[in-house]
Amino acid sequence: MRRRVTKELKVSFPKSFTLLELVVVIAIIAILAAIIAPNAFKAIEKAKISRAMADAKALRVGSEGYYTDIGFFPPDTCRGDDPGFMKNLPYNPDSGGSPHCLSTTGLPSNWQSIVQIYWDGPYLERWPNFTPWAGKYDWNYWPSGATRYGVNIPPGCYVGVQRDYSDHNPIPASSEQIMVDKGFDIDGHVNGEAQLFIRRF
Repeated sequence: MRRRVTKELKVSFPKSFTLLELVVVIAIIAILAAIIAPNAFKAIEKAKISRAMADAKALRVGSEGYYTDIGFFPPDTCRGDDPGFMKNLPYNPDSGGSPHCLSTTGLPSNWQSIVQIYWDGPYLERWPNFTPWAGKYDWNYWPSGATRYGVNIPPGCYVGVQRDYSDHNPIPASSEQIMVDKGFDIDGHVNGEAQLFIRRF
């Protein structure tokens, strides 16, 4: 009598992680995140500072073109308002209407007529609607200087990197400190806004 030999198939399943192995993996991921995250945030803030400087450079170039055509710089306006780089007269790009405020100090009494005759813009590819921190840019034309937060600022043109209309979204203190240390922020104080130099008189 023949004996039947049956072969048993052995199926092997992969071992699952033990609780200890899982805790070790999570701990390693947490350590790596703690090392990488601060550097990633620093890189993001440096990129934002670079963008603000690039926007200021574009405004500098635009102001030089404006001055060449017209013979004086655009008037001082409030945050968010285009002083005349995209359209011949100041306006608010968000509403399309009149600027929030306007100071014509240092301009000829008939400045609007002169601008309408000689304006040959636009002088910017686009108006920078928001700062990298979701605030607003502010064109500052101070022919006799100004005082910001108790600091005297020399006469000149500056781009204010400021909060939004509701006074929210300031420059973070760490980013502004970098701008102060590198001499970008002319007011030299960490106060949530920066005055970037365009031209000194």
